[in-house]
Amino acid sequence: MLNKYRDANVIREVAPFKVDGLAIPYPEFVARLYNLCKELGFRKGLIMPSRAFCSDENQGLPIILLTKHFGTFPFNHGRVGGIVAVDRHGPHSQHGEDLMILQASHVGYDPNSGAYGMYKRPQMTGRCLSDSCGKLIHVITPYLDQYLFARDRIFLRKDDNGHCLITVKNSFIDFVSNPVAQGLVLRLNKIVAEDSMGVIRPFTSASTTQTYKVSEPFKRRLDDLAYTWLSGGGQSIGNLLTADLFFFREDFHETDDSILLERNLIEFMPDIVSAKFPPLRAAKTNIQLEFARVVESIRRSDCYKERSLLYIAGLNIDISENEELPVMNYFVPWAAHVQLKDGTPAEYTHPIEQDDLFAKLMAQSPENPDQIDLKENIRRILKAPRLDIRSSK
Repeated sequence: MLNKYRDANVIREVAPFKVDGLAIPYPEFVARLYNLCKELGFRKGLIMPSRAFCSDENQGLPIILLTKHFGTFPFNHGRVGGIVAVDRHGPHSQHGEDLMILQASHVGYDPNSGAYGMYKRPQMTGRCLSDSCGKLIHVITPYLDQYLFARDRIFLRKDDNGHCLITVKNSFIDFVSNPVAQGLVLRLNKIVAEDSMGVIRPFTSASTTQTYKVSEPFKRRLDDLAYTWLSGGGQSIGNLLTADLFFFREDFHETDDSILLERNLIEFMPDIVSAKFPPLRAAKTNIQLEFARVVESIRRSDCYKERSLLYIAGLNIDISENEELPVMNYFVPWAAHVQLKDGTPAEYTHPIEQDDLFAKLMAQSPENPDQIDLKENIRRILKAPRLDIRSSK
């Protein structure tokens, strides 16, 4: 399926997704989440939680904590990458009177370096670091590779006559006679000068490149960054190749369920690949787009009508075990949708946005008197008599 990107007068943007100061340790978060459900009128023993997480083993602690605090193993609403399987709304609604959905994309975090994206796999020998979430990284990698290739092969320089120039490989240029069919496309109209007819013409040409004079607005943009123009061969554009200066025209790479993840991210891929931590930016972007899609699916679904439901979305942060710390997960809330069977108050007509949601969670007690004792439940199972189970035939 071809992703046909086109310029448009209407631009969609994702909202700012804050992390600093909003990350809640999972043991505390799930207790507060349960108490928020109780405050909304959900009833002890009748709440059916559901989770939409990736399948990585580092999502196990959140699932265990959901079981402990809600008293039942959570329904599985998730696909790869933190995508919600909206076709499972019906089955979920049949498993409890009051319903809660927790959706989260996830990303690894190293508290020592402050870097996002990697996770230490304890079940692998040696110090095995790998992507977390691997599926999300798999989806963005072809685009990230193209971006890194492009920023190393687009050059800025000043010639002997003082002209500020940019040299671009032909494969990044949407020529009228030969537009880019697949790959990264440079938005030359935001970088180079046009002639009096509004046509972008090269200053010079070579075997595989075109060289253009940069426009005055682009030059001022770099001057504001205190950029120093070099003569001779100049230098690669590097981090100055920002998200607004290019886009991707590509067939989708994915063919399985992860195509849903790629569809979510493709429009924002320039912003993702040019971010300091692409895995973090991709996770935050997916959470926002999934939340909007899932809220719409809930409102259109008959199975949740006249039912109490809390749908909450956010970011799971995975921290590897080391000599000083155990395996840990944190949750950064993003937004929530609330509907109550006896009538939804006006304050919940619209979703609860990030700051308000964090405040609501932190207003709840971090203690949950209704939580179950998992060890005692396991002991009861181990002590239970062996049943004589037979076929009815």
